[in-house]
Amino acid sequence: MMSQTMQDAFNEQMKQEFYSSYLYLSMSAYCEAVNLPGLSRWMRAQAREEAKHAMRIFDHMLDRA
Repeated sequence: MMSQTMQDAFNEQMKQEFYSSYLYLSMSAYCEAVNLPGLSRWMRAQAREEAKHAMRIFDHMLDRA
């Protein structure tokens, strides 16, 4: 069983990872709008990576519950 302090820390980190993912996604949309398709693709890839980090934390927490 995970302590409440540890759960809170994991939840905060997961929140930050999703925030970063959404931020990269919004930057991707902006780059697409100003005709920077290569940079847009890179930002989208970064968004996926950040979301993947968050899901790894999520899965880790479920495994420990």
